[in-house]
Amino acid sequence: MGNTCSEPSVGVLEVAIQKGLPAQKKAASPSVAIVYYSTYGHVKVLADEIKKGLEATGTSADLFQVPETLPPTALQALGAPDKPADVMLLDRAFLSELPKYDGFMFGMPTRFGMMASQMKAFFDGTGSLWQSGALAGKLGATFVSTGTQQGGQETTHFTAVTQLVHHGMCYVPLGYQAGGDGQFDLNEIHGGSPWGASTLAGADGSRQPSALELKIAKKQGEVFGNAVKRTTTPAAAKKPKVCVVYYSTYGHVKKLADEIAASMKEEGVTVDMFQAPELLGADVLKKMGAPAKPSDAVMDHTKVQQLADYDGILFGIPTRFGSAAAQMKAFFDSTGSLWQSGALAGKLAGSFCSTGTLNGGQESTHMTTLTNFVHHGMIYVPLGYQAGGDGQFDMTEIHGGSPWGASTFAGADGSRQASAMELKIARRQGKVFASKVKQMVK
Repeated sequence: MGNTCSEPSVGVLEVAIQKGLPAQKKAASPSVAIVYYSTYGHVKVLADEIKKGLEATGTSADLFQVPETLPPTALQALGAPDKPADVMLLDRAFLSELPKYDGFMFGMPTRFGMMASQMKAFFDGTGSLWQSGALAGKLGATFVSTGTQQGGQETTHFTAVTQLVHHGMCYVPLGYQAGGDGQFDLNEIHGGSPWGASTLAGADGSRQPSALELKIAKKQGEVFGNAVKRTTTPAAAKKPKVCVVYYSTYGHVKKLADEIAASMKEEGVTVDMFQAPELLGADVLKKMGAPAKPSDAVMDHTKVQQLADYDGILFGIPTRFGSAAAQMKAFFDSTGSLWQSGALAGKLAGSFCSTGTLNGGQESTHMTTLTNFVHHGMIYVPLGYQAGGDGQFDMTEIHGGSPWGASTFAGADGSRQASAMELKIARRQGKVFASKVKQMVK
Protein backbone atom coordinates (compact mmCIF):
# COMPACT_ATOMS: atom_id res chain seq x y z
CA MET A 1 0.00 0.00 0.00
CA GLY A 2 3.04 2.26 0.10
CA ASN A 3 2.69 5.57 1.86
CA THR A 4 -0.87 6.44 0.90
CA CYS A 5 -2.86 4.49 3.47
CA SER A 6 -3.77 5.45 6.99
CA GLU A 7 -5.02 2.18 8.42
CA PRO A 8 -3.84 -1.03 6.66
CA SER A 9 -6.38 -3.61 5.52
CA VAL A 10 -6.04 -7.39 5.24
CA GLY A 11 -8.18 -9.51 2.94
CA VAL A 12 -9.85 -12.39 4.83
CA LEU A 13 -13.11 -14.31 4.81
CA GLU A 14 -13.93 -14.21 8.51
CA VAL A 15 -15.83 -11.28 9.99
CA ALA A 16 -15.21 -9.83 13.41
CA ILE A 17 -17.81 -9.83 16.15
CA GLN A 18 -17.96 -6.13 16.88
CA LYS A 19 -18.92 -4.46 20.12
CA GLY A 20 -21.19 -1.46 20.08
CA LEU A 21 -24.50 -0.12 21.33
CA PRO A 22 -27.67 -0.96 19.38
CA ALA A 23 -28.45 1.65 16.73
CA GLN A 24 -31.25 4.09 17.43
CA LYS A 25 -32.09 7.67 16.54
CA LYS A 26 -31.52 9.84 19.58
CA ALA A 27 -30.83 13.21 17.96
CA ALA A 28 -33.68 15.71 17.67
CA SER A 29 -34.11 17.91 14.59
CA PRO A 30 -32.05 19.52 13.24
CA SER A 31 -30.23 16.20 13.35
CA VAL A 32 -27.07 14.77 11.84
CA ALA A 33 -25.84 11.19 11.68
CA ILE A 34 -22.04 10.92 11.86
CA VAL A 35 -21.24 7.61 10.19
CA TYR A 36 -17.60 6.50 10.34
CA TYR A 37 -15.11 3.64 10.22
CA SER A 38 -11.84 3.69 12.16
CA THR A 39 -9.20 0.99 12.65
CA TYR A 40 -6.79 2.80 14.96
CA GLY A 41 -9.11 5.53 16.24
CA HIS A 42 -7.93 8.53 14.22
CA VAL A 43 -11.24 8.99 12.39
CA LYS A 44 -13.13 8.47 15.65
CA VAL A 45 -11.20 11.34 17.29
CA LEU A 46 -12.16 13.63 14.39
CA ALA A 47 -15.76 12.48 14.63
CA ASP A 48 -15.91 13.42 18.32
CA GLU A 49 -14.58 16.90 17.57
CA ILE A 50 -16.97 17.37 14.63
CA LYS A 51 -19.83 16.43 16.94
CA LYS A 52 -18.80 19.25 19.28
CA GLY A 53 -18.89 21.69 16.36
CA LEU A 54 -22.34 20.52 15.32
CA GLU A 55 -23.70 20.86 18.83
CA ALA A 56 -22.22 24.36 19.11
CA THR A 57 -24.66 25.43 16.36
CA GLY A 58 -27.65 23.85 18.08
CA THR A 59 -27.59 20.84 15.77
CA SER A 60 -28.04 17.45 17.42
CA ALA A 61 -25.86 14.52 16.31
CA ASP A 62 -25.70 10.74 16.70
CA LEU A 63 -22.45 8.84 16.24
CA PHE A 64 -22.44 5.49 14.40
CA GLN A 65 -19.63 3.09 13.59
CA VAL A 66 -20.04 0.86 10.53
CA PRO A 67 -19.53 -2.89 10.91
CA GLU A 68 -16.00 -4.27 10.85
CA THR A 69 -15.21 -6.69 8.01
CA LEU A 70 -11.88 -7.96 9.41
CA PRO A 71 -11.67 -10.85 11.92
CA PRO A 72 -10.16 -10.45 15.39
CA THR A 73 -7.01 -12.31 14.32
CA ALA A 74 -6.32 -9.80 11.52
CA LEU A 75 -7.08 -6.80 13.75
CA GLN A 76 -4.75 -8.23 16.41
CA ALA A 77 -2.01 -8.67 13.83
CA LEU A 78 -2.49 -5.04 12.79
CA GLY A 79 -2.20 -3.87 16.39
CA ALA A 80 -5.68 -2.34 16.23
CA PRO A 81 -7.37 -1.45 19.53
CA ASP A 82 -10.84 -2.72 20.43
CA LYS A 83 -13.75 -0.88 18.87
CA PRO A 84 -15.56 1.58 21.15
CA ALA A 85 -18.24 -0.26 23.08
CA ASP A 86 -20.12 2.98 23.81
CA VAL A 87 -20.76 3.95 20.16
CA MET A 88 -23.80 2.69 18.27
CA LEU A 89 -23.19 0.03 15.63
CA LEU A 90 -24.97 0.83 12.37
CA ASP A 91 -26.40 -2.53 11.35
CA ARG A 92 -28.40 -3.32 8.23
CA ALA A 93 -31.72 -3.13 10.05
CA PHE A 94 -31.13 0.50 10.97
CA LEU A 95 -30.53 1.68 7.40
CA SER A 96 -34.25 2.33 6.93
CA GLU A 97 -34.10 4.85 9.78
CA LEU A 98 -31.39 7.00 8.18
CA PRO A 99 -33.81 9.18 6.15
CA LYS A 100 -35.07 10.58 9.44
CA TYR A 101 -31.84 12.58 9.74
CA ASP A 102 -31.44 16.01 8.13
CA GLY A 103 -27.79 15.53 7.24
CA PHE A 104 -24.91 13.05 7.21
CA MET A 105 -21.20 13.33 7.83
CA PHE A 106 -19.11 10.39 6.68
CA GLY A 107 -15.69 9.67 8.19
CA MET A 108 -13.30 7.28 6.48
CA PRO A 109 -9.67 6.19 6.45
CA THR A 110 -7.82 6.00 3.14
CA ARG A 111 -6.88 2.93 1.14
CA PHE A 112 -4.90 3.68 -2.01
CA GLY A 113 -6.31 7.20 -2.18
CA MET A 114 -9.95 6.26 -1.65
CA MET A 115 -12.24 5.07 1.14
CA ALA A 116 -11.59 1.85 3.05
CA SER A 117 -13.65 -1.19 2.05
CA GLN A 118 -15.59 -1.09 5.32
CA MET A 119 -17.08 2.28 4.35
CA LYS A 120 -17.65 1.12 0.78
CA ALA A 121 -19.54 -1.89 2.15
CA PHE A 122 -21.74 0.50 4.11
CA PHE A 123 -22.55 2.58 1.02
CA ASP A 124 -23.14 -0.56 -1.05
CA GLY A 125 -25.72 -1.61 1.52
CA THR A 126 -27.84 1.53 0.94
CA GLY A 127 -29.31 0.29 -2.36
CA SER A 128 -32.88 0.28 -1.08
CA LEU A 129 -32.54 3.92 -0.02
CA TRP A 130 -31.22 4.77 -3.49
CA GLN A 131 -34.10 2.91 -5.13
CA SER A 132 -36.68 4.89 -3.17
CA GLY A 133 -34.79 8.20 -3.41
CA ALA A 134 -35.02 8.46 0.37
CA LEU A 135 -31.77 10.44 0.72
CA ALA A 136 -32.25 12.78 -2.23
CA GLY A 137 -31.82 16.38 -1.16
CA LYS A 138 -30.22 15.50 2.18
CA LEU A 139 -26.96 17.25 3.01
CA GLY A 140 -23.73 15.26 3.19
CA ALA A 141 -20.07 15.90 4.03
CA THR A 142 -16.85 13.91 4.44
CA PHE A 143 -13.78 13.79 6.70
CA VAL A 144 -10.78 11.49 6.36
CA SER A 145 -7.52 10.09 7.68
CA THR A 146 -4.44 9.23 5.60
CA GLY A 147 -1.04 7.76 6.38
CA THR A 148 1.00 10.51 4.78
CA GLN A 149 0.83 14.02 3.40
CA GLN A 150 -0.89 14.10 0.00
CA GLY A 151 -1.70 10.40 0.31
CA GLY A 152 -5.44 10.71 -0.20
CA GLN A 153 -6.07 13.96 1.66
CA GLU A 154 -8.11 15.13 -1.34
CA THR A 155 -8.83 12.06 -3.47
CA THR A 156 -10.52 10.19 -0.63
CA HIS A 157 -13.13 12.95 -0.44
CA PHE A 158 -13.20 13.35 -4.23
CA THR A 159 -14.00 9.70 -4.93
CA ALA A 160 -16.45 9.47 -2.02
CA VAL A 161 -18.61 12.22 -3.50
CA THR A 162 -19.84 9.84 -6.21
CA GLN A 163 -21.78 7.90 -3.56
CA LEU A 164 -23.59 11.07 -2.48
CA VAL A 165 -24.25 12.22 -6.05
CA HIS A 166 -25.94 8.95 -6.99
CA HIS A 167 -28.18 9.31 -3.96
CA GLY A 168 -28.97 12.88 -5.00
CA MET A 169 -27.44 14.20 -1.78
CA CYS A 170 -26.05 17.73 -1.66
CA TYR A 171 -22.34 17.90 -0.91
CA VAL A 172 -21.26 20.47 1.68
CA PRO A 173 -17.50 21.08 1.56
CA LEU A 174 -15.49 22.95 4.13
CA GLY A 175 -13.98 25.28 1.56
CA TYR A 176 -11.55 27.64 3.28
CA GLN A 177 -13.95 28.54 6.07
CA ALA A 178 -11.40 27.19 8.56
CA GLY A 179 -8.79 29.66 7.36
CA GLY A 180 -8.81 31.35 10.74
CA ASP A 181 -8.43 27.98 12.46
CA GLY A 182 -5.11 27.03 10.92
CA GLN A 183 -6.13 25.82 7.47
CA PHE A 184 -3.60 28.16 5.84
CA ASP A 185 -0.83 27.33 8.32
CA LEU A 186 2.50 26.33 6.73
CA ASN A 187 4.53 26.06 9.92
CA GLU A 188 3.56 22.49 10.79
CA ILE A 189 2.37 19.33 9.11
CA HIS A 190 -1.40 19.08 9.31
CA GLY A 191 -4.49 17.78 7.57
CA GLY A 192 -7.57 19.71 6.53
CA SER A 193 -8.49 20.57 2.94
CA PRO A 194 -11.28 22.48 1.17
CA TRP A 195 -13.13 19.15 1.06
CA GLY A 196 -13.17 18.62 4.80
CA ALA A 197 -11.29 17.88 8.00
CA SER A 198 -8.57 15.26 8.05
CA THR A 199 -5.64 13.92 10.00
CA LEU A 200 -2.36 12.17 9.23
CA ALA A 201 -1.85 8.83 10.97
CA GLY A 202 1.76 8.25 9.94
CA ALA A 203 3.02 5.18 8.10
CA ASP A 204 2.69 3.03 11.26
CA GLY A 205 -0.50 4.67 12.53
CA SER A 206 1.24 6.11 15.59
CA ARG A 207 0.62 9.81 14.93
CA GLN A 208 -2.47 11.19 16.63
CA PRO A 209 -4.63 14.13 15.43
CA SER A 210 -3.00 17.44 16.29
CA ALA A 211 -4.61 20.36 18.08
CA LEU A 212 -4.76 22.22 14.78
CA GLU A 213 -6.47 19.30 13.02
CA LEU A 214 -9.03 19.04 15.81
CA LYS A 215 -9.72 22.76 15.56
CA ILE A 216 -10.40 22.39 11.82
CA ALA A 217 -12.65 19.39 12.52
CA LYS A 218 -14.71 21.37 15.00
CA LYS A 219 -15.02 24.17 12.47
CA GLN A 220 -16.28 21.71 9.86
CA GLY A 221 -18.94 20.59 12.31
CA GLU A 222 -20.01 24.21 12.75
CA VAL A 223 -20.11 24.85 9.00
CA PHE A 224 -22.15 21.72 8.37
CA GLY A 225 -24.45 22.34 11.31
CA ASN A 226 -25.30 25.81 10.06
CA ALA A 227 -26.01 24.42 6.56
CA VAL A 228 -28.32 21.77 7.98
CA LYS A 229 -30.19 24.38 10.00
CA ARG A 230 -30.89 26.26 6.77
CA THR A 231 -32.85 23.22 5.56
CA THR A 232 -34.93 22.90 8.72
CA THR A 233 -35.89 26.51 9.45
CA PRO A 234 -38.45 28.55 7.51
CA ALA A 235 -37.09 30.10 4.33
CA ALA A 236 -36.79 33.85 4.01
CA ALA A 237 -39.68 35.78 2.51
CA LYS A 238 -37.49 37.17 -0.26
CA LYS A 239 -37.69 35.76 -3.76
CA PRO A 240 -34.66 33.54 -4.48
CA LYS A 241 -32.22 34.62 -7.20
CA VAL A 242 -30.29 32.17 -9.36
CA CYS A 243 -27.60 32.94 -11.90
CA VAL A 244 -26.89 30.66 -14.87
CA VAL A 245 -23.37 31.03 -16.26
CA TYR A 246 -22.58 29.04 -19.39
CA TYR A 247 -20.36 28.81 -22.42
CA SER A 248 -21.65 27.45 -25.73
CA THR A 249 -19.88 27.24 -29.09
CA TYR A 250 -22.59 25.65 -31.21
CA GLY A 251 -25.64 26.31 -29.04
CA HIS A 252 -26.08 22.94 -27.31
CA VAL A 253 -25.30 24.17 -23.80
CA LYS A 254 -27.34 27.31 -24.41
CA LYS A 255 -30.37 25.16 -25.26
CA LEU A 256 -30.06 23.27 -21.97
CA ALA A 257 -29.56 26.56 -20.12
CA ASP A 258 -32.80 27.96 -21.54
CA GLU A 259 -34.79 24.88 -20.46
CA ILE A 260 -33.29 24.91 -16.97
CA ALA A 261 -33.93 28.64 -16.56
CA ALA A 262 -37.52 28.35 -17.76
CA SER A 263 -38.33 25.58 -15.28
CA MET A 264 -36.79 27.54 -12.39
CA LYS A 265 -38.87 30.59 -13.30
CA GLU A 266 -41.96 28.38 -13.20
CA GLU A 267 -41.01 27.60 -9.59
CA GLY A 268 -40.98 31.28 -8.68
CA VAL A 269 -37.22 31.84 -8.82
CA THR A 270 -35.66 34.92 -10.42
CA VAL A 271 -33.13 33.82 -13.03
CA ASP A 272 -30.40 35.81 -14.77
CA MET A 273 -28.41 34.39 -17.68
CA PHE A 274 -24.77 35.13 -18.49
CA GLN A 275 -22.34 33.63 -20.97
CA ALA A 276 -18.65 33.27 -20.25
CA PRO A 277 -16.30 35.45 -22.31
CA GLU A 278 -15.13 34.02 -25.61
CA LEU A 279 -11.41 33.29 -25.97
CA LEU A 280 -11.40 32.47 -29.68
CA GLY A 281 -11.11 35.05 -32.42
CA ALA A 282 -13.95 35.72 -34.87
CA ASP A 283 -11.95 34.18 -37.72
CA VAL A 284 -11.43 30.96 -35.80
CA LEU A 285 -15.11 30.71 -34.86
CA LYS A 286 -16.05 31.28 -38.50
CA LYS A 287 -13.80 28.45 -39.64
CA MET A 288 -15.37 26.22 -37.00
CA GLY A 289 -18.84 27.01 -38.35
CA ALA A 290 -19.94 28.42 -35.01
CA PRO A 291 -23.16 30.48 -35.06
CA ALA A 292 -23.41 34.02 -33.70
CA LYS A 293 -23.38 34.33 -29.92
CA PRO A 294 -26.69 34.61 -28.02
CA SER A 295 -27.86 37.97 -26.70
CA ASP A 296 -27.25 37.02 -23.04
CA ALA A 297 -24.88 39.37 -21.20
CA VAL A 298 -21.23 38.37 -20.95
CA MET A 299 -19.92 37.61 -17.45
CA ASP A 300 -16.59 39.41 -17.83
CA HIS A 301 -14.27 40.51 -15.02
CA THR A 302 -16.34 43.67 -14.42
CA LYS A 303 -19.42 41.59 -13.54
CA VAL A 304 -17.88 38.70 -11.58
CA GLN A 305 -18.51 40.41 -8.23
CA GLN A 306 -22.25 40.26 -8.97
CA LEU A 307 -22.17 36.50 -8.34
CA ALA A 308 -22.16 37.18 -4.60
CA ASP A 309 -25.68 38.63 -4.93
CA TYR A 310 -27.20 35.28 -5.96
CA ASP A 311 -28.51 32.47 -3.78
CA GLY A 312 -27.48 29.80 -6.25
CA ILE A 313 -25.44 29.48 -9.44
CA LEU A 314 -25.75 26.88 -12.20
CA PHE A 315 -22.88 26.36 -14.60
CA GLY A 316 -23.25 25.12 -18.20
CA ILE A 317 -20.10 23.55 -19.58
CA PRO A 318 -19.09 22.03 -22.92
CA THR A 319 -16.48 19.28 -22.67
CA ARG A 320 -12.91 19.41 -23.88
CA PHE A 321 -10.97 16.19 -23.26
CA GLY A 322 -13.29 15.17 -20.42
CA SER A 323 -13.20 18.45 -18.51
CA ALA A 324 -14.46 22.02 -18.85
CA ALA A 325 -13.71 24.04 -21.96
CA ALA A 326 -11.02 26.72 -21.53
CA GLN A 327 -13.62 29.49 -21.66
CA MET A 328 -15.30 28.16 -18.52
CA LYS A 329 -11.98 27.47 -16.82
CA ALA A 330 -10.92 31.05 -17.54
CA PHE A 331 -14.19 32.22 -15.99
CA PHE A 332 -13.57 30.23 -12.81
CA ASP A 333 -10.01 31.53 -12.67
CA SER A 334 -11.40 35.08 -12.71
CA THR A 335 -13.31 34.51 -9.44
CA GLY A 336 -10.19 34.72 -7.24
CA SER A 337 -11.34 37.83 -5.40
CA LEU A 338 -14.59 36.08 -4.48
CA TRP A 339 -12.59 33.14 -3.16
CA GLN A 340 -10.36 35.43 -1.16
CA SER A 341 -13.33 37.06 0.55
CA GLY A 342 -15.32 33.81 0.90
CA ALA A 343 -18.24 35.50 -0.86
CA LEU A 344 -19.55 32.29 -2.45
CA ALA A 345 -19.19 30.03 0.60
CA GLY A 346 -22.53 28.41 1.37
CA LYS A 347 -24.04 29.36 -1.99
CA LEU A 348 -25.70 26.54 -3.91
CA ALA A 349 -24.12 25.30 -7.14
CA GLY A 350 -24.98 22.84 -9.89
CA SER A 351 -23.71 21.87 -13.34
CA PHE A 352 -24.89 20.71 -16.76
CA CYS A 353 -22.84 19.88 -19.81
CA SER A 354 -22.50 18.87 -23.45
CA THR A 355 -20.12 16.28 -24.93
CA GLY A 356 -19.37 15.18 -28.45
CA THR A 357 -19.83 11.46 -27.84
CA LEU A 358 -21.35 8.95 -25.45
CA ASN A 359 -19.30 8.65 -22.26
CA GLY A 360 -16.86 11.28 -23.47
CA GLY A 361 -17.07 13.51 -20.41
CA GLN A 362 -20.70 13.02 -19.41
CA GLU A 363 -19.57 12.44 -15.81
CA SER A 364 -15.96 13.59 -15.65
CA THR A 365 -16.84 17.12 -16.83
CA HIS A 366 -19.09 17.56 -13.80
CA MET A 367 -16.66 15.83 -11.46
CA THR A 368 -13.63 17.90 -12.44
CA THR A 369 -15.69 21.10 -12.30
CA LEU A 370 -16.69 20.20 -8.74
CA THR A 371 -13.22 21.17 -7.49
CA ASN A 372 -14.03 24.83 -8.25
CA PHE A 373 -17.15 24.69 -6.08
CA VAL A 374 -15.30 22.93 -3.27
CA HIS A 375 -12.55 25.55 -3.11
CA HIS A 376 -15.20 28.27 -2.95
CA GLY A 377 -17.05 26.37 -0.22
CA MET A 378 -20.19 26.15 -2.37
CA ILE A 379 -22.81 23.48 -1.67
CA TYR A 380 -23.08 21.15 -4.67
CA VAL A 381 -26.62 20.15 -5.65
CA PRO A 382 -26.61 17.16 -8.03
CA LEU A 383 -29.57 15.84 -9.97
CA GLY A 384 -29.22 12.32 -8.60
CA TYR A 385 -31.88 10.10 -10.14
CA GLN A 386 -34.70 12.55 -9.52
CA ALA A 387 -35.29 12.64 -13.28
CA GLY A 388 -36.00 8.92 -13.34
CA GLY A 389 -39.58 9.58 -14.40
CA ASP A 390 -38.37 11.96 -17.13
CA GLY A 391 -36.34 9.38 -19.05
CA GLN A 392 -33.16 9.16 -17.02
CA PHE A 393 -33.49 5.36 -16.82
CA ASP A 394 -34.54 5.00 -20.48
CA MET A 395 -32.55 2.41 -22.45
CA THR A 396 -34.44 2.64 -25.76
CA GLU A 397 -32.57 5.65 -27.16
CA ILE A 398 -29.26 7.46 -26.85
CA HIS A 399 -29.58 10.33 -24.40
CA GLY A 400 -27.61 12.42 -21.94
CA GLY A 401 -28.40 13.12 -18.31
CA SER A 402 -26.44 11.69 -15.37
CA PRO A 403 -26.75 11.79 -11.57
CA TRP A 404 -24.52 14.85 -11.73
CA GLY A 405 -26.80 16.86 -13.98
CA ALA A 406 -28.44 17.37 -17.36
CA SER A 407 -26.42 16.89 -20.53
CA THR A 408 -26.63 16.42 -24.27
CA PHE A 409 -24.57 14.93 -27.09
CA ALA A 410 -23.43 17.25 -29.86
CA GLY A 411 -21.97 14.56 -32.11
CA ALA A 412 -18.42 14.55 -33.45
CA ASP A 413 -19.27 17.36 -35.89
CA GLY A 414 -21.61 19.27 -33.58
CA SER A 415 -24.65 18.59 -35.74
CA ARG A 416 -26.75 16.64 -33.25
CA GLN A 417 -29.24 18.75 -31.31
CA ALA A 418 -30.57 18.19 -27.81
CA SER A 419 -33.36 15.59 -27.84
CA ALA A 420 -36.81 15.98 -26.28
CA MET A 421 -35.77 13.59 -23.50
CA GLU A 422 -32.60 15.55 -22.75
CA LEU A 423 -34.58 18.77 -22.55
CA LYS A 424 -37.07 17.11 -20.21
CA ILE A 425 -34.24 16.03 -17.92
CA ALA A 426 -32.86 19.57 -18.03
CA ARG A 427 -36.22 20.95 -16.95
CA ARG A 428 -36.26 18.50 -14.06
CA GLN A 429 -32.81 19.67 -12.96
CA GLY A 430 -34.09 23.23 -12.93
CA LYS A 431 -36.94 22.24 -10.64
CA VAL A 432 -34.67 20.24 -8.32
CA PHE A 433 -32.24 23.14 -8.02
CA ALA A 434 -35.00 25.72 -7.56
CA SER A 435 -36.56 23.64 -4.81
CA LYS A 436 -33.30 23.44 -2.87
CA VAL A 437 -32.57 27.15 -3.28
CA LYS A 438 -36.06 28.03 -2.04
CA GLN A 439 -35.58 25.75 0.97
CA MET A 440 -32.21 27.16 1.96
CA VAL A 441 -32.51 30.86 1.07
CA LYS A 442 -31.92 33.00 4.15
